[in-house]
Amino acid sequence: MYSYQINRIILGLVVLGSVSLLALPVSSEEKKRVPFDRDLIEKRIREIQPTAKELRFDAIGWVSSIPEAERMAKENGRPVFLFSNVGQMDLGRC
Repeated sequence: MYSYQINRIILGLVVLGSVSLLALPVSSEEKKRVPFDRDLIEKRIREIQPTAKELRFDAIGWVSSIPEAERMAKENGRPVFLFSNVGQMDLGRC
């Protein structure tokens, strides 16, 4: 009785595999390449570029040392703002 059940399972797997092979699409044609739409790509690039408001962060005169910051502050008559990064600045954690 045990071998009868195994034979039925094997037969079922063979039938299932055969049906799966028949269900696969057979295509003799090569896949056609889709041409690039340069105007659409350029438009998308312009859409995802950072805005002037988003680029304001880059306009800050960042320096990496306190003496350099003090020198620049004296030259420009402005105060020093000390920023200490203890997190991931690109994620907004400082």
